[in-house]
Amino acid sequence: MTAREQKKRGTKVKEEKKERIATKINKKKTELSKLATSLFNPAGKNPYYLNRGSSSIAIKNMAELKDNLDVFTKEEAPWLASWIEYLGDKETAARIRETPGEFEEIIIERHEELQEFFSGRK
Repeated sequence: MTAREQKKRGTKVKEEKKERIATKINKKKTELSKLATSLFNPAGKNPYYLNRGSSSIAIKNMAELKDNLDVFTKEEAPWLASWIEYLGDKETAARIRETPGEFEEIIIERHEELQEFFSGRK
């Protein structure tokens, strides 16, 4: 194989690698976009009802959950994890179950991570 053929082959291999990486990135972005939609606009899913005394708050999505984190206790973290899993985010649910004392930080972090992938934002 000549030097020119080796260079051409090397360039082709690099281009194929770039395409594979771009495909993986696009696939991941699509997955995150779907997940963000399921959390920020959960069509057909029931809200999380938080009962406090004689009143009740219906948390309908991840944004409302983040905005109301201050009213939840560590003891409610497993219930939140189940609801988040119900909405479609198994990864976040598992993290909350693993470290329930950090549920607020986990939810805020996930909210920030997925917010950019939610196309329904205004």
